Amino acid sequence: MSKDTPKMICPKCRVEMNHHAEKLVDPVNPKEAAQVDPALGGLIEEMHCCPGCGTTESRRTR
Repeated sequence: MSKDTPKMICPKCRVEMNHHAEKLVDPVNPKEAAQVDPALGGLIEEMHCCPGCGTTESRRTR
């Protein structure tokens, strides 16, 4: 996660979520396929967890 990446906020309780992991994922549509990092062969998805309520969320990085 880059220092310029905005923090992820829990959609349920509005607490700042903790960044736990990143994983390489395959694109699921043409728009994502155009954003594939050629060195990695896929996209990076970040996993986050809320310390307040335990909700988990993820997002694709750019």
